[in-house]
Amino acid sequence: MTGTGRDHTFQEIRPVQSLHAPAFEFAEVTGRGDFAEHDRRLEELAREAAAAAASETALVLAPPVAEFGEMSLDLGSDDEDLLEDARANATAQEYDLALELLDEYLRAHPEHQEGRYLRAWCLYHLNGQGQLEALRILRPLRDEPPADDGLRDRIRELRRELRRRLTPPEVTAYTQSVRTDPRGALARVEAFLELAPEEGTLSYLLALGQARGGDLERALDTAERGAAQADVDGEQVAAFARRLRLALLAPHAAPAVSAFKTGDLDRARRELARMDPRWRRSLVVDDFDAYLALLLGRTDRRAAPPAPRLPADRTEDLYSLIADADGQRAADLMRAGHAEQAERLLAHVLALVPGFPWLNFLYAACLYRLLRDPDRAAACARIALRDPTLTQARELLETIRSWQEASLVNPVVDEYVAAMESVRGGVSVERLGELRRRLAELERVLPTLSSSVRSETGAQIVRELGQAIGQRLVEVADAMVVGGLYEKYDRLMSTVKGGISDARDADRLGHALDGIAAEIKSTRKAARKGAGDQLDELAALVSSRRAEVEKVKAGIQVSALVRRFNELAEQQSQTLARLRADPYTVRSRLSGILEDARRLRRDAKRTLDSRDQTLLDELISTISRTLR
Repeated sequence: MTGTGRDHTFQEIRPVQSLHAPAFEFAEVTGRGDFAEHDRRLEELAREAAAAAASETALVLAPPVAEFGEMSLDLGSDDEDLLEDARANATAQEYDLALELLDEYLRAHPEHQEGRYLRAWCLYHLNGQGQLEALRILRPLRDEPPADDGLRDRIRELRRELRRRLTPPEVTAYTQSVRTDPRGALARVEAFLELAPEEGTLSYLLALGQARGGDLERALDTAERGAAQADVDGEQVAAFARRLRLALLAPHAAPAVSAFKTGDLDRARRELARMDPRWRRSLVVDDFDAYLALLLGRTDRRAAPPAPRLPADRTEDLYSLIADADGQRAADLMRAGHAEQAERLLAHVLALVPGFPWLNFLYAACLYRLLRDPDRAAACARIALRDPTLTQARELLETIRSWQEASLVNPVVDEYVAAMESVRGGVSVERLGELRRRLAELERVLPTLSSSVRSETGAQIVRELGQAIGQRLVEVADAMVVGGLYEKYDRLMSTVKGGISDARDADRLGHALDGIAAEIKSTRKAARKGAGDQLDELAALVSSRRAEVEKVKAGIQVSALVRRFNELAEQQSQTLARLRADPYTVRSRLSGILEDARRLRRDAKRTLDSRDQTLLDELISTISRTLR
């Protein structure tokens, strides 16, 4: 019998990852004068329209009670009766009958405001295409001076409810058809906008589509008119109008901008003065001229330029006028894989407009792509956060912070991984001791490392590393205990590689195994789950070996009894020996063998294999017959 030992593999269950900056897909490549976001905004508006339609809840409008009095015409008694009956039927929800009366009444008095309002009211309640007709009826009433304040409020209320119901389907229809039939889609949204000019989203959609088609002047007119008339989403269309005006203004201001970039501030002001009056009379041009004057008044022109003395939105417009084209060119270079060229361009322009969030965003992304100057990249990303429309700015800043911290965190993680790899595939108590030393050294580094990281991702990696090291140290301690017992077992089993020669060897091995089993049992009481499972496996192995020892011992004892019997029988088979032997001595010796055989049969019943048991039974039977 040979000792078989076990390969004790200490494996990492939950590996700690290095700190890698997340993959950053650069999507913010549009400038303030570029309208490439058309498709993205269409998708957003389609989702918003679908959500608005799904959550539609009918507005409870006040019934059209007859309290307005006569508003615009001196009617005869018959006409008064028609109008009165129409009011009564509308209030009673007899809308079809009320419409018949109103049609007759309005043929005689087509401009009557209350009559038209009542007709729209009835069509609204009949749903279907009648609601669009109701909005069409109410459109002129929006601009007519009302004869009564109460009627004006009711017209406004009914129009608002009709717009709320009808606008989302129109937005959805536009977004679904604009790619396949752009002209038809624009014509439809323009027609509906005429009925609902208060809906800023419609003006935005129409202006965006016109701009995408290249008609910027018409788009600007649409956006400015929409911003003036909208009472819903007006800020969105007003912001778009600003962008359009800047896009149209940029070619006319280009000579002044070019002079500014070369440092010829006097020529830049002269170029502004020579602009076409149509474009010169613009707030952003006035702001540019004032900024040039501010720069010319500096005593030290080599110092960094001061920020414009303007509100944030006007500063944004001024920066856009100066640097949008350069930003778009840099973005195109980055998309084409020419980050080095983009970096040089952006570095030059940012010196002129250091507070421009969009250019700072581009520069931060460019430095990250080049893996250059992480501190400058982080500073630029923080400036980009000032512009809420730069939706990737937060993601970029977190990515750069991860990049900054990777150089601090990753060497520690790499050492942890290397330490764990040193015991992959099998360990000894000595190797476990070395692993424990390396892990303890890493654990001492963690407080300093934790105070150095700033991002949540980095802090999370350090926390996970600390937890992993702590867990591994516990496991190593358990593994060293288990490994020591395994090594003790292996050393014991190695002593019997040549087999067991007699019962005394078997007893010695059995007692030694019993000692190991007792140690395992004592250790098992305080062991954790992982170590406990391994100790249970070792205990089962020791128990199995102990049973094998008993079986081998029993086989040796059977062989010894058979040998004793055979020796006695061989002696008695010789004539001279048989004449000299004392019959009583022979019988006594046979009885002794029989007694030993029966005792072994009784005591070792469970440890005898079938061959030894059969042999022992035959021996008992043979001796028993002989002694009769």
